[in-house]
Amino acid sequence: MFEERIRPLFLRLLATQSDTNTQRETYIEEQILSWIKEQPYFQENSHLCGTYPLEDDSHNRSVVWSLVKGKGSKTVILIHHHDAIDIEEYGKLKAVALRPDELQVALKERRLSPQVKKDLESGEWTFGRGSADMKAGAAIQLVLSAVFSEDRDLDGNILILSVPDEETLSKGMLKGVSLLTSLREEHQLEYLLAINSEPYFNQTKGKAIFYEGSVGKIMPVLYVKGVKSHIGEPFNGFNPSLVLADLQKKTELNVELCDVHHGVATPPPVWVNLKDRKKAYDASIPEAATGYFNWLTFTRSPKEIMDKLVSLSKRTVRDTLIHFQDAYENYCNLTGVEAEEISIEPKVYTFEMIFNMAMNKNQDLFMEGYGCFLEEITEALGKNIVTLPEGTTRLIEYVTEWIDLEGPAIIVALSGPYYPHINNQFISTKLPFAIEEVINSISEEKYNLTFESHGFFMGISDLSYTSWIGKNEDMDIIKANSPGWDFIYHIPFKELSTLQMPVVNIGPWGKDLHKITERVFTKDVYERIPTIIKALIEKCFEKALYI
Repeated sequence: MFEERIRPLFLRLLATQSDTNTQRETYIEEQILSWIKEQPYFQENSHLCGTYPLEDDSHNRSVVWSLVKGKGSKTVILIHHHDAIDIEEYGKLKAVALRPDELQVALKERRLSPQVKKDLESGEWTFGRGSADMKAGAAIQLVLSAVFSEDRDLDGNILILSVPDEETLSKGMLKGVSLLTSLREEHQLEYLLAINSEPYFNQTKGKAIFYEGSVGKIMPVLYVKGVKSHIGEPFNGFNPSLVLADLQKKTELNVELCDVHHGVATPPPVWVNLKDRKKAYDASIPEAATGYFNWLTFTRSPKEIMDKLVSLSKRTVRDTLIHFQDAYENYCNLTGVEAEEISIEPKVYTFEMIFNMAMNKNQDLFMEGYGCFLEEITEALGKNIVTLPEGTTRLIEYVTEWIDLEGPAIIVALSGPYYPHINNQFISTKLPFAIEEVINSISEEKYNLTFESHGFFMGISDLSYTSWIGKNEDMDIIKANSPGWDFIYHIPFKELSTLQMPVVNIGPWGKDLHKITERVFTKDVYERIPTIIKALIEKCFEKALYI
């Protein structure tokens, strides 16, 4: 039923290189919009599709959207991203990375794991960059929208959002929030369900998986101000790298920091950056060091995380000071020198605290300089000269220098991207049916396949921006502790807080995402998943609104 329509579109999208955070994303946006406009419905209703540009975007990217309007206000949203990871790691195979048939021939000449070799030889998988993540899901959703557009008696509406930048900062979906609220008002839409079609990663005991939520992610930035000294006089200084290393040790892979929900735990925190702030080599203790890490959440709020980080930071400076003092006394004993009293008093601040200190010192003068520096950072980010966490760190440095902050001290801050966790259990509006029952009524009868509901998609997804389940306090903490908020990073909390709808991620089976052996289970793409999603949408339109 679906293969003859999905296959050519899938291969067309797959062949279009759309490296994330590059102008190549605009190429696939052109392809998607062109395909939408080829459909008879949109030839008749050209005003119901288009692009929604990202503001001040150096790559001129856009959200591509289309709205199939039927009867009434009931609306199902289909969301997918059209960017993909680049093809550099394919090396000599880059020329065929987007051509499944040729790639599969070339891969047979490579040394592969037994599982990859088995899948390759089975003929049941489609290989290629973006095959699973997520051009298969994009093709499925676009074709389903076209199928529903052919029903002149459609009792509902289908809204497609095809977004860029998901693999980087999710700028596309963040812009999509404004589009959702705008279209809702313009066309009087009632959003029933948001469906994402990211792949599921594995089968458990022969069961497929779908998700009724998406994991959250917050990125703390820890900036440590030390006391500079020559390496020949280590006890006249205080090494910020030592503090940061102990802080990493207290958090990295610490299962006590895992978020647990109904017996499922997030992975523990993992640091992705850790370095001093020296610009060149010299024989001195660094004056500052910084690092940042990912902390995944199911239920933990930003306030809980900031409170925990401040507590851990205070414990860290205490433990490091004890280590420093013991080392100093042992060195004095070793050299026969009388130990002097150590007068170091480490401090712990949040970014909000040091920002307020600067404002209280001289608000007008500080804001004038900070605003100019913020413009420089914003420009550097736009040109991809610095990363968002690096821009965040430079803003922290600017404030510490402006208030003449003395070390040792730890500043606890946050950097984007921030992904709020979301789960249907926490959403106030409910569907009048169980999603799992609808999915399995089709999959078990037609395919002898059972789907298992998981609470959170663990790959991090744009579903985080389809509803807001947090508190105003959470918004305030994120804003106050994210340097450059509204300039270098922004979440439209005001608009997001007006969205409240159940979510589901159901997509094809995928393997080895972001690797050269990335692949998707072909039968899922051309038959099983589109059939199931179609049935789920029909169920939404068949029933009354939320209970």
